[in-house]
Amino acid sequence: MNISNNKYVIKTDKGKNRLYLSILGFWASPNDVPNYVSDLDKASKELKNGFTIVTDVSNMKPPAIEVNAIHEQAQKLLMRAGLARTAEVVPKTARIQKMAVDQYSKHSGMQKETFYSVDEAEEWLNS
Repeated sequence: MNISNNKYVIKTDKGKNRLYLSILGFWASPNDVPNYVSDLDKASKELKNGFTIVTDVSNMKPPAIEVNAIHEQAQKLLMRAGLARTAEVVPKTARIQKMAVDQYSKHSGMQKETFYSVDEAEEWLNS
């Protein structure tokens, strides 16, 4: 599966049982991403229980507060769908993005590790 627009990219790799999510740009409101949660739901249904995810927020701008609930809803959906581990990729200099995404996972209860490159994230998930 490959879903792509100007706000996010979602891909699945059935062989690795892995979902790839890249969040792009600034999300001003839930109206910017009306299909985000349903797209993640579709993608997660292609994978087996115990799947992993690489979430790349390197190109994400800190979102509007109104978007927080959507991120938390998406994380809860993924956990119910069988998400085992999350590797999150953040830029080294992006403290605000890291604070925002840490807040989402704290509220949703999603366990994750943070990395500065997709390669590091993949290596951890593959171990």
